[in-house]
Amino acid sequence: MPRPVWHRLRPRLVGRAALAAVLGIFLIVAAFQLAAIYLDGRADGSAPLVPAVVADAPQEGEPATSTPRDQWRRGEVPFLYQIDSAWADAPYAGTDVAEAGCGPTCLSMVYVALTGKDDYDPAAMAAFSEAGGYVEDGMTAWRLMGTGAGELGLASHEVPADRSRILAELGEGRPIICSVGPGDFTTTGHFIVLAGVAEDGRVVVHDPNSPVHSAQTWDVDQIIGQARNFWAFERA
Repeated sequence: MPRPVWHRLRPRLVGRAALAAVLGIFLIVAAFQLAAIYLDGRADGSAPLVPAVVADAPQEGEPATSTPRDQWRRGEVPFLYQIDSAWADAPYAGTDVAEAGCGPTCLSMVYVALTGKDDYDPAAMAAFSEAGGYVEDGMTAWRLMGTGAGELGLASHEVPADRSRILAELGEGRPIICSVGPGDFTTTGHFIVLAGVAEDGRVVVHDPNSPVHSAQTWDVDQIIGQARNFWAFERA
């Protein structure tokens, strides 16, 4: 007697069901992996994603308020201000962090974003810079951004003053510290952090000395026009 048709179809149906189940499991695992990469960093773990978040505009006469320490986390560049009373009076470079600590404060922001640790706030980073010999003639030496960063478990490389290269580094999740000369940010010399790219294609700046500058986005060519050097950072 010939076997019923459904007997001939059952193996095929079972096979299709098994394939669908495997595919479903694969999609679920992939979704969790993508979510983990977005929250914790790139797939190779070399550099976390850096959201381009602009600071809230300060009210007139309002003191500079840094991102609270309990909100410091890997993958987000905090807003840290050298003039914050929490560390403004810490000694640095013959004066204090408020006066001369823009370099250590910038490196502190980058360190927090790439490691998620809170052991190097601007005061601690200033002490590290002093102890390591990264202060010259009352100013932060550029070596802090290279050799000094390496001692903290970070890797850095210089980036040419080129619009496409700077945007590419930021797009890859590598925050940039920029040394600037006289212009929009200083009348002498200063360090700022380029934290990411906003939706309008302009750069989000974390200026350790100005909540006002940090509350706006900047054209990258405007920054290049007054920049002396750029360093991009990632975890070593």
